[in-house]
Amino acid sequence: MSSSAFDELGAKVKRAQSVVRDVRGVGRAGGVSVEVDAENRLVALLHPDADLIIAAYKAALLDKAPQLDEAMRDLLSDPNAHAITSFVQSTTAVMPASPAQPVEDDDTYFQNFKQDPLGRNR
Repeated sequence: MSSSAFDELGAKVKRAQSVVRDVRGVGRAGGVSVEVDAENRLVALLHPDADLIIAAYKAALLDKAPQLDEAMRDLLSDPNAHAITSFVQSTTAVMPASPAQPVEDDDTYFQNFKQDPLGRNR
């Protein structure tokens, strides 16, 4: 692969990462609205008990962490795996999630389906 081919591929990766960073999914069920980012992280929640739900979600993440660490301990202590992990972490661009935005009301949400990104009505 030539240098220009690598540069072109790198540019495509950057463009894809930029688009993916802004991808959001919104789901609604029974009066609850949630928004997730491209990595399936919960970024917005609309519900009367949202604070309690978010607190429970954060508690579940904290509960999961040591279990995951234990499950991965043997693999991650291997020198070869450590070298690969270090290389990947040093060469991978990590992009933080965009700040959570309020979930749109239903009328605005469905209005977005009536127009495509170029502003044409469907």
